Amino acid sequence: MSRMRDEAEALARALELGLRDVPEVIAWADAQILREDRPCEALCDVSLARGRYPQDVAGMLRRFSGTPDKAQAVRLLLCLMKDWLSRDADCADWIASGLYQMALAEEIDDPQLREVSRWAVWALEELDPAEAGYIQESREEIVRQMLDALDEATAAPIAKWSFAIIDERPSPWRSPESGQSTRPTRPAQPTPAARLRSRILQSLKSWSFSR
Repeated sequence: MSRMRDEAEALARALELGLRDVPEVIAWADAQILREDRPCEALCDVSLARGRYPQDVAGMLRRFSGTPDKAQAVRLLLCLMKDWLSRDADCADWIASGLYQMALAEEIDDPQLREVSRWAVWALEELDPAEAGYIQESREEIVRQMLDALDEATAAPIAKWSFAIIDERPSPWRSPESGQSTRPTRPAQPTPAARLRSRILQSLKSWSFSR
């Protein structure tokens, strides 16, 4: 349960930082449920969180029993960032923003990563003038330095997820036609079919806990 608790805390922080979305967290919960003989109620609640706000789901993830290992949760989150950035360099702006917020919250201990987090956001914002010579680093160089810092920060002790959180799908916030960001500011409201599914699963969950 402690491993699940740490992963739940890492996902809660990822939702707060805008680095993961609710459907991915639901997929994680569903995978956990499939391997548990008697999944806990908090896990079932997360599985049924379709259409909820990320902040709400983050709160659900923090209802798991036990106290998370904050250092381990941070390492898991950094591994998530490194994996995502290594697969998709276009997410560098989001990763940089997340690292900067973590640095402000004093969640980053590694000195190199802390230093990178302080300038990466500004450097990425100023990439247009970079072609005119105002900034020495190119986008590729900034991404490489971010990856190097994340590699060093996650080298030891190694943190591993129980299930892959990032797959080969395109970013859910990117339009395949235009390539432009389409991240929603509000989650879609559940459809009648989704609400029916939730009611059925809630009934099954209640039946399971009453056995």
